[in-house]
Amino acid sequence: MRVKSLLFLLGISLIWGSQFFFVDKVIESVQPVSLAAIKAIVGAVTLALIYGLMSKKSQEQQTTPRPKKNLGILFLTIALFEAVFPFFLIGWGQQRVSSSIASIIMGTIPIFTLLILFILRISRLRMLHFLSIGIGFAGILIMILPTLTIDFGNQSLWGMAALIGASLSFALSLVLLEKLPPMSSVLAMRNVLFIASIILIPLSFITENPLSIRLTPFELISLLILGVFHAGIVYMMYNTLIKQSGAAFAALTNYIVPVIGVILGTLLLGDLISGNTWFALIIIMVSLLLGSMASKNKPSAEPQ
Repeated sequence: MRVKSLLFLLGISLIWGSQFFFVDKVIESVQPVSLAAIKAIVGAVTLALIYGLMSKKSQEQQTTPRPKKNLGILFLTIALFEAVFPFFLIGWGQQRVSSSIASIIMGTIPIFTLLILFILRISRLRMLHFLSIGIGFAGILIMILPTLTIDFGNQSLWGMAALIGASLSFALSLVLLEKLPPMSSVLAMRNVLFIASIILIPLSFITENPLSIRLTPFELISLLILGVFHAGIVYMMYNTLIKQSGAAFAALTNYIVPVIGVILGTLLLGDLISGNTWFALIIIMVSLLLGSMASKNKPSAEPQ
């Protein structure tokens, strides 16, 4: 089971690490809310089709349990923090910073996850966990401080703030996903993405003009990849990983995400990475390594 979890971890990391490249390719043609809405609906339809193609036996084994009283509220909350807020914030933030910097900032999800687990008293943190959190935030500060001015028109700073917000939102959704009752990962994430679509589609028509979108063939392919893989399939894999190994372990997918994002950004998009940003990446990677070591050495979850 551990080998399976590690394979899922690697697969999720590779998919998410590449999302910043594809977002960069479409964000000039598709505005943030519309991008979020398209990702959510394409992801939801993808998972609905996957469920439809499953055998009847598999469907019977993976049917949704009898709804609990607050299950609908839980799904809505997860949809907001897993798809609505971060989908928009990533698109909006990446209009203002490079894909490489975006991937580095999103690599802080494990740091926020550990902090939330501790604040909510879901897990007991060891000294290595606290060291990981502290070093991780130091890495964020090293990256942000050079752009930190009293100029509220500083778009790069606002972009970074949006991406930090997306990272925090994903971390909250990780903790919430662990609270779902035993059910199919396909159905769970299909429900989450459909709820997100119900919110985002009308919002895109209110705030933007999605019918005016004109895409090149490559942009269209990129948009479909973002919806099918980066919103649909990867969330199914992510939910499965959480059920197998818990939120803290699943958050470690972001251990590899910054590296993949920076490699793709520099090689394929020509992103220019300053020495300060490289140093921040190293600091954040060290913090994630410490968090991984702490979680591996001793289980931190308290009895429920």
